[in-house]
Amino acid sequence: MKVNVGVIFGGKSVEHEISIISAVEAMGYMDTNKYNVIPIYIDKEGTWYTGDHFKDILNYRDMDVVKRYAKKVCLIRRGKSCILQSLGFTRRTLNVIDIVFPIGHGLYMEDGCLQGYLDMLGVPYVGSGVTASAIGQDKVFMKQILKCNDIPTTNYVWFTAKEFGSSKKKVLEKIGTLNYPVYVKPASLGSSIGITRATTEQELISGIKEAIRFDNKIIVEEEIKHVKEVNISVLGTYEDVETSEIEEINVNDEFFTFKEKYVENYSKTIKKGKKASPLLSKEMMEDLKMYAVNTFKAINARGVARIDFLIDDKTKKIYVSEINTMPGSLSLYLWLPKKKSQTELINDLINIAIEEYKSKNNLILAFENNLLDKFDILNGKKTNKTR
Repeated sequence: MKVNVGVIFGGKSVEHEISIISAVEAMGYMDTNKYNVIPIYIDKEGTWYTGDHFKDILNYRDMDVVKRYAKKVCLIRRGKSCILQSLGFTRRTLNVIDIVFPIGHGLYMEDGCLQGYLDMLGVPYVGSGVTASAIGQDKVFMKQILKCNDIPTTNYVWFTAKEFGSSKKKVLEKIGTLNYPVYVKPASLGSSIGITRATTEQELISGIKEAIRFDNKIIVEEEIKHVKEVNISVLGTYEDVETSEIEEINVNDEFFTFKEKYVENYSKTIKKGKKASPLLSKEMMEDLKMYAVNTFKAINARGVARIDFLIDDKTKKIYVSEINTMPGSLSLYLWLPKKKSQTELINDLINIAIEEYKSKNNLILAFENNLLDKFDILNGKKTNKTR
């Protein structure tokens, strides 16, 4: 019997389209001999849909047409099963969902919100849990956790949009403790959205105003001189992890922009070992893998993640830039040089999710007896009532 895999993607996020790309790619690599793949698309207004035509990327050119032939649905708990149910006057069960594969990026999808809902439904799902997802999405929380675990990150300050509006001078003074150039970022977004580089206070203020358009929490980081960007993917759980090939990013701009990542169809180049660059010595590659694993474990991530690094080419110092708990395209390309196919990686992720679900079910999540049946609500004390 095939396993029903509900692939949830899209969502109310500025990374909506990136989620679609990642999900369609992953669905194409799922082993249809093992899995019955059920697309569950969430539009930008938060409405849920399903339909096999969501598996074809070409169909997304006209979303109005796509939705016209789709079924509106909701995901609910019925008895011991997770049900994909149609909406409307007559509601009916479309599928029993055995496991959910959430492939969302950004707010409401990757930040723990969706994961919390799936936990409440009691359905196994791929990827990190609520806490790790929330930490990975919030760059401030992430840096604070990494610092406590002696994992190097760039110097930074953070503040809220409201704080900047009411105490602009104070915020600028706090940022003044950093050295220019700096990067201004929305604290809870990915894919380089809303990020600007500032070399003067005027550019800084302009960058803050841009970041506030996307988030109420802003982080400003010092630029690393002579920077080299490096990525590593980590797969597994806290107890058992493996690392992917190391990727070096070579771009013309100061940082890897959203446009380069997705609009211009930028082609990633993976280079191995010492052939990659004199920068990546054997010792440095081992350090990168160590920090990648330590970062993965520090936030108790699960499934697949991508850790982004910044390296000072002159001092050879390594800094963790961020961890992506649901990376674009699931970092599939990083595993190919290690002879792990896309289908094998997806199988691994589903198996990890199932094992985690089994382990969680062994925990005490509720007491069988009613602790309140001997409590006198009116008097606020226990009674002598016996069963």
